[in-house]
Amino acid sequence: MLTAEARVETDRASRYLDQLCRHTQQMGQRPHYRPHAHGGGDTHRPPEVHDVEWSETRGAVRLSLGQWALQATPEALVLRVEATNDDDLQRMQDLITARLEKIGRRDHLSVSWQRSEAGGVQPGAADETDGPHPQQAPQRARRWPLKAVGGILALLVVGHLALGGSVLAVARWWGWGAGAIVLLVVVVKLIGLGGLAARHDHRRKRRERELGGHGPKA
Repeated sequence: MLTAEARVETDRASRYLDQLCRHTQQMGQRPHYRPHAHGGGDTHRPPEVHDVEWSETRGAVRLSLGQWALQATPEALVLRVEATNDDDLQRMQDLITARLEKIGRRDHLSVSWQRSEAGGVQPGAADETDGPHPQQAPQRARRWPLKAVGGILALLVVGHLALGGSVLAVARWWGWGAGAIVLLVVVVKLIGLGGLAARHDHRRKRRERELGGHGPKA
């Protein structure tokens, strides 16, 4: 979508907004007035008016060429036109400029347009940025538990080793008997954690073998 904007400095912006919209509405009410250009072309025919709405401060116009909006501020009249191609955009700019400079000749109004191309989201862009594809989710779901279990086991081992070292360091305060009991508990827990890890690995390998057994046969 091509766009162009203009800011016309005037302290009577609301009045010119009303005149522009009223003139466009009247043009739409006279569809029989369609003078043809020389040579059979229709480049000088007034565009078809689809809808015109306005208030004291805002206006909106929809034409066969595109659409344009108006905003009246205390200091200026702001115009914005939109069209799908350069020719229609230029025609709307010329029509608005000619009419506004005609009704505002006493105030020496001047319209200067600035063009820009409005960007939009291309079809399919949301599919690339909204997140992973559905087929990728199960793959992460299979990997995450293995990493989580390994991390938890590593943290528990480190914690128990640190506890065992602390027990040995302060054994002279507690007595060797109490220290040996605590150290035995630490060793038993470590053995249990090792068994848990081994069972988890065994179950994982068994699932992999079962899944492999259901694969396509040659």
